[in-house]
Amino acid sequence: MIAEISSNAFDSFFAWAPWIVGGIIYLSFYVAKRHERATAPASAGQTYACAVCGRRGPMNQMVAQQHGGAVGYQCSHCAVSSATAH
Repeated sequence: MIAEISSNAFDSFFAWAPWIVGGIIYLSFYVAKRHERATAPASAGQTYACAVCGRRGPMNQMVAQQHGGAVGYQCSHCAVSSATAH
């Protein structure tokens, strides 16, 4: 006995399969992510490291330095030293 699938059933399967698989993927991500909590923003006690000497300190004790579009932070001692060197 030769089992054949009708062309109508074949076309119908490949027409609906991507939608069903996509729906299953979407539903699984929805179920996985719905109980996830957002992380808190950076705490006020976060410290930054000096780009020159590596000394760590809070943001209000660091001096921002522009480096080709990026921002690096230097401690006040290194910022004064680099300002007097130029």
